[in-house]
Amino acid sequence: MSVFAHRKFAISILFCAGLGLLVGRLGADSWPSVKNVFFTTPQLYFTSNKLLQEHYQKAKVMPLDWVSLLPENELDVIARYQANKLDKNIDMKSQILLSIEAATDPEYKAALQSINTVNTFENHMVAISGFIVPIDFHPDKTVKNMFLVPYFGACLHYPAPPPNQIIFARLDAGFAHLELNRAYTLTGQIKIGLFEDPMGTSAYTLNVISIVAFNGQPDDFRNH
Repeated sequence: MSVFAHRKFAISILFCAGLGLLVGRLGADSWPSVKNVFFTTPQLYFTSNKLLQEHYQKAKVMPLDWVSLLPENELDVIARYQANKLDKNIDMKSQILLSIEAATDPEYKAALQSINTVNTFENHMVAISGFIVPIDFHPDKTVKNMFLVPYFGACLHYPAPPPNQIIFARLDAGFAHLELNRAYTLTGQIKIGLFEDPMGTSAYTLNVISIVAFNGQPDDFRNH
């Protein structure tokens, strides 16, 4: 084999190896989303409320993300800081200055405690994914009342999100499949309404129809 052929063969091997690593990396990053699209997950909860079941059968379910629950002006304020914090190209000095600016911005501090809501989805049947924070339990130890939050550890290991980023849900039939570090998709009728608890305050409530496991990260908007 000539020197040229050796070089061509070596370059081909390196190219294939690099391509394989790239595909593998992309596959690992996107696999949770792929699973959500192509693989069905078992239903872990379904309401026993007949009226709610009838409403669900007649309604169209709207996919909902957490950003949509924020009023536009508050979204702009939070994005000013949170989106920049997620930018890996920002150096340490800029990160520190950004944190100082956020800590002294009254609009940002107000947005982090806001009970302002978006009424676009009021009474609609929606599906939203997040992490479950149990509040109390039925006598059989299944979850009775709970918060749904955008990211793992909220209200437990991390401070509570703003009330307009917490959803309160009361389950007529207990939920027996709780894993705190697992995300779930809840389908139900969303309403505006305050619920206060020592663990946090929510500005939305959800009449839950069903719960299934969710593969992936429900919230890619903020830095926790």
